[in-house]
Amino acid sequence: METLIPATGTTRAKRAHAAGSRFLRGRRAKLLAFGLVPLLALPLAVLLLPLPFLDGYLAGLVTERVSSQVACPGSLAQPPTVTVGGGRLVPQLLRQRMSEVRLTVPDVTIGDTQHATFDATLRDVSQPEPGTTRVGSMDASITVGFANMPTTPGEPPTTYGQAPDGQLTVKTVSPAENAKNVTAKLFLKMELRGESVVAVPQRLQLFGKTLPANQVASLAGGERKQELPALPAGVTYKSITPKADGVHVELGGVAVEPLTNLPKEVDGRAVTYQAANGLLGISTALSVEPIVNIPLTIHTAPRLSGGTLNLVPQSVEILGANRPPDDLLARLVLSQIKQESLSRELPALPSGVRYRSVSVDSGGVKVAVGGVTVQPFSELSTGDGRPTTFGAEGGLLTATTKGGNPDGTPTPIVLYAKPTIAGAKLDIAPQQIEMFGFLFPADNVLSQVRARETSYPLQALPANLEYRAVEVLPEGLRITLSGKDVTLQKGQLTGSTC
Repeated sequence: METLIPATGTTRAKRAHAAGSRFLRGRRAKLLAFGLVPLLALPLAVLLLPLPFLDGYLAGLVTERVSSQVACPGSLAQPPTVTVGGGRLVPQLLRQRMSEVRLTVPDVTIGDTQHATFDATLRDVSQPEPGTTRVGSMDASITVGFANMPTTPGEPPTTYGQAPDGQLTVKTVSPAENAKNVTAKLFLKMELRGESVVAVPQRLQLFGKTLPANQVASLAGGERKQELPALPAGVTYKSITPKADGVHVELGGVAVEPLTNLPKEVDGRAVTYQAANGLLGISTALSVEPIVNIPLTIHTAPRLSGGTLNLVPQSVEILGANRPPDDLLARLVLSQIKQESLSRELPALPSGVRYRSVSVDSGGVKVAVGGVTVQPFSELSTGDGRPTTFGAEGGLLTATTKGGNPDGTPTPIVLYAKPTIAGAKLDIAPQQIEMFGFLFPADNVLSQVRARETSYPLQALPANLEYRAVEVLPEGLRITLSGKDVTLQKGQLTGSTC
């Protein structure tokens, strides 16, 4: 049990002083606590609470800094658009490292390409020193409108577009001099029409493809008609067939010379003609001393000797008797007739055609003609001046020409390509080429047609940043690039140096 001792005056004073000290210490602690809380709350609020006026101000500073880093002063037609992601700006600025920066440059010249659009997303971005930016990773794209595609000096005008299947189309023209090695093979059917031959196009072989002639009329042309030499009455052209050694023309028939068309005089003497028993009778009158103007008829048999028609006397009808050639009176009569007067040179015939036989009747002298003449391919011509080689295949005439349009006009073409990136070059080499309304394998065309430039150098990139792919859009091409741990110098993204 405690013993209660009455307090003295001194004791009461000490107790009062101790109580006062505890009160003062508690009051100072409260005052200090109330003073520190607002001071600590201010930076916490800046870090944690949304302050629109401050974020807007800081975003402007970031935009200005990024813009100055993207391009050299005065090099951009329009200012870039900068968006900072990754949460609040203040913590990122305090760390001096931006989590994500999205950048769009709407009108920039990159290399030889003008008015391109550059879009990029940069992550883990820092600036260790002025003019240098380090990026942990980035994805970017360059979009070039078809109207702003680079051109090569001296090339014809070109229009780019997107095909329905997504390929790149390149519409241009191929100058005639670029097509000097183009080879086209035309197949023609030869037809006889009276005394004319007509070559009718059937099909065309071009760049490894066979095309119906009626679908390439502008290339194959229409029918070609050529007049053949006139033939005597009764003789006609029978057939025309291209073969390995040339164009074979068969003709045949019987040429008839009516008796009324035979010469009216022989050696200055008037004569008449009649035919009987396969012989031609030549009637005239001779003076045989001492008899004057004795009527007589020399009966002749027509004979062929090469291209000469000979009338060979078989008998002489005189003084009421038909006498053989060796008869004295017959020999006397025949001695007054020149032998050349009984011969006649026939018209020359083409090689391979000959006079086959001769006969005579009341209708006249009949000469049978027949054979096949061959016109060498070397004698044929297209008439347009282009080198042409003729031949025959399957009963058709072939005409293989080399060179572009005869009139020198350029040929419209459309190239279809699937663009690719090869290193630091954009390659738009075509896989197919459209000419004359038909698609041909590009390799077949380019083996004969001098190609235009299809590879374009791209802007050099900093280390660890690479071109990845190219995509054909309805309005242009989009080239993508990406990389990690990339160091960018001022203006390097847009191809400029400061």
